[in-house]
Amino acid sequence: MSSTSRRSPVQGMRRGVLVAGVVGTALLTIAGAVAKGADGALSALAGSLLAFVVMLLGVIAISLVVAGDPGASMAGAGLVFMGQIIVLIAAIAVLTQMGWLQGPVAAAATVVEVVLLQVGQLVGYVRARHEVYPQGGHA
Repeated sequence: MSSTSRRSPVQGMRRGVLVAGVVGTALLTIAGAVAKGADGALSALAGSLLAFVVMLLGVIAISLVVAGDPGASMAGAGLVFMGQIIVLIAAIAVLTQMGWLQGPVAAAATVVEVVLLQVGQLVGYVRARHEVYPQGGHA
């Protein structure tokens, strides 16, 4: 690797989020169906898909952040996190207006999916090959 190229862990993070999101959404939808029937399945699907989409958009946004100025990475990551929280809360507010939605099922699915996605993102980050300190060892 040349000293001018930078490797990013974002591809690994995106892969981890995709795998965890697909598997988690399927399992949580099945769990919702077993626990509460068709409305439970729809509620679990809505909650898990909401978390999946918001987290995936966050990883995409992080890829834009790390492509820019390295000095602004932490501030950019903080803005991405705040944006995810705002979008998640706004979407939950809209979803609560749906008559078919079972709130506790959707909330539980959202929380579990967020945890699964965070684990997937972390595993993807740890397994990605990237330089931790790219300027180290260069004069």
